[in-house]
Amino acid sequence: MNLREQLRQVLPDLLPTEPDDAVKGTELIRLVRLRLGDDYSDATLRYHFSILSYDPSSPIAKVDQGQGYYQRSKQNGNAPDQSRLGFFEQGAPADFQRLRFERVVAIFERLCLLRSRYPFVLNGRDQQRPRIDGDWEVPDLVCAEWELDTNSEDGPRFDNAMMDLRRHLGGPEVTLSGVQLKLGTSLDTYSADFFQALSATRWTLQSELIIADQLNDEALVDALRHLGHEYGVGITSLGIAPAALDDLPPAGDLRAMGATEFEAVQNILHLQKISIPAPRSAINWQTLSHLRKKHEPVSDMVGWLADCLASRQPDWVPGSNGVHQA
Repeated sequence: MNLREQLRQVLPDLLPTEPDDAVKGTELIRLVRLRLGDDYSDATLRYHFSILSYDPSSPIAKVDQGQGYYQRSKQNGNAPDQSRLGFFEQGAPADFQRLRFERVVAIFERLCLLRSRYPFVLNGRDQQRPRIDGDWEVPDLVCAEWELDTNSEDGPRFDNAMMDLRRHLGGPEVTLSGVQLKLGTSLDTYSADFFQALSATRWTLQSELIIADQLNDEALVDALRHLGHEYGVGITSLGIAPAALDDLPPAGDLRAMGATEFEAVQNILHLQKISIPAPRSAINWQTLSHLRKKHEPVSDMVGWLADCLASRQPDWVPGSNGVHQA
């Protein structure tokens, strides 16, 4: 039996199951030697640890943005929908899963506003509960960015001079980003998650994939980064620990928090930029027109954009369990 197969057998007994408890290479070499003896050099063992950590079928994973190894969790191939829920417990009630998703949506809305991005939630705005698995035509939400005059006495208003300049130079008056949210992803599901996000946001000026869960597997992060760079999709992990997410108040309360209260929520996030979005030259108007006729939430979004342009002032329309709120 070669060294690689021997390591596949012994590593599950030696590796911690949680990334936070990852064991460093030097210690893992010591533990392996206790099982396999001294026939292999440190360099040989380190090489095989590294190679195996990039194999999704192997038991070893390497932490991202740090040092150390841990045991890669096994995915249930017979339950793809559950595996795509990331940190959800297998068999968790659907309502419990939905509450977590709604919290993440609310947190992302607040993060957008802090950066003068105005979100409009599409997923769940058709009097239905939000679809945790997302859609392949319509993103979970869109974010609009305008040139703003933040010194206006009655709140942020459009900077008319800059917007006119944009228009005269052939640029869009608004940067419209399509955003797909995922509670978690894995080496088994990241490709489907990514291309669903790309498909649902192809008509916007930018595409983004936001993943709530912590991404500790270096192989997974590298795979996502490669796709993000190749297709110009921005990918970000919010780094929300499951236990911390469960301790938060409901989505409506998160949206209503004052700045100081929400700062405490921000403190439990560990934002990780994996790739940045590459802007497209123009919105795909033909696709947008088709989706507007097919999906009521998209029609609502078009009306919202028109209202903002008419008032020359941005407006936040919070998502709320599928009910359109002005």
